[in-house]
Amino acid sequence: MIKKLYITQVLVLLGGVLFSWYTVYADFTRFYNTEGTLFKIKDCVYPNPVITPCFYGAIVFLIAFVWAIYMYREKLFPSRVHKQQRLWLILLAGTAFGWINFGFSLFKFYAAPVPEQVTCSGVPTDNPFLTPCFWGSVIYLIAFLLSWVIMKKNKGGEATKPSSFPQ
Repeated sequence: MIKKLYITQVLVLLGGVLFSWYTVYADFTRFYNTEGTLFKIKDCVYPNPVITPCFYGAIVFLIAFVWAIYMYREKLFPSRVHKQQRLWLILLAGTAFGWINFGFSLFKFYAAPVPEQVTCSGVPTDNPFLTPCFWGSVIYLIAFLLSWVIMKKNKGGEATKPSSFPQ
């Protein structure tokens, strides 16, 4: 059971990495096509992706994904439990970062006049719940909750059997 949870955790984080980096790639492409450079920061039609929360959320997704793979391959149970606790903290920070940014975007969305309602990527939107910021936050929350379940299973002793994975 615990092995399936670890695999699920890796797959959820892989989904987060693919989603977030696809979004960052689309933001960089849009920015470059509009501005003609990647180095402009001020007075841009769209914000430079390097200064958006999506970029930093994507970096943390990548770190968490690599950490989860490294932890999955760990053979010693106590070390794996310790690494899972660290991953939980990374995902806690990522989840808080994502939802705080989404909350701020939601506030700005409803405070702005209708033609000026934009996402954190600077793209006009009709619905803030269809933005990458919202869906990235949802993926972070799922990964965080899954990490918490794994920690609870580890404390329950299910994974302490000598035949614990990987084999």
